[in-house]
Amino acid sequence: MESDSRNIYKTARRIAGMTQERWAEAIGVCAESVRNYEAGRQIPADEVVITMIECSSYHVLGYQHLLERSRVAYRLLPQVAQLPLPQAVVQLLCAIHDFADKHQAMLRIAADGEVSLDEADEWRRIAAAMDEIIQAALQVKYAQGVAT
Repeated sequence: MESDSRNIYKTARRIAGMTQERWAEAIGVCAESVRNYEAGRQIPADEVVITMIECSSYHVLGYQHLLERSRVAYRLLPQVAQLPLPQAVVQLLCAIHDFADKHQAMLRIAADGEVSLDEADEWRRIAAAMDEIIQAALQVKYAQGVAT
């Protein structure tokens, strides 16, 4: 769980502008549960997180919660920082631009329907570039200043 100052559940409550007691009422749990979420002693149930998102409009919370709750998600999904919108857009466009040099190699490798052993290293570099685009796209989706 994140440190207290970066706790995703506390961030949602603060965005909603509520005390722990009022937040507990709004999301349908006891105040002790809210304190446990914010102290990192307990991870809220998915249904509670959905209510937190609805009450705070802090949509990146759902994504971050997936990472907190699932070791599989943590290993497979990229970390997404909530960046200012202009910075997120620039990072996405840079990742797309950098990938443009790789699309010919991708076509060449995929043309025969398989990645051979001698193509594997190049394919891993292509996959890493795709991962950068995915991460950057998610950061645009959840950027600061995006009304949802």
